[in-house]
Amino acid sequence: MKALGTSLQYACFACRKCFKRPQFVGATNRFMPAEQQVAQHAEAAKSNRDHHHKCPECGGVAHYMGIDFKAPRRSDVRAWRSAEAVIASGGLFLRGTQRCR
Repeated sequence: MKALGTSLQYACFACRKCFKRPQFVGATNRFMPAEQQVAQHAEAAKSNRDHHHKCPECGGVAHYMGIDFKAPRRSDVRAWRSAEAVIASGGLFLRGTQRCR
């Protein structure tokens, strides 16, 4: 597997920290048989789905935020609570959807 160009953004609400982690995709090579390419992509999808990221600071659960999340300052507790409410309700920070200000 190899890392895709776009990193995914995660946040820890306990530490109020934001960090990025690579997204994995299956390696493709023109010399690979089609079955091997399909197996590589399936393994990468399973890895991304089953992997739970941890906060590098406290080791707690890190939540996927979406690609358009702009982390507020650590001292802005109200904005972090608002972002946590969006994630808890099943929302993500994507273009054209909810944003945290």
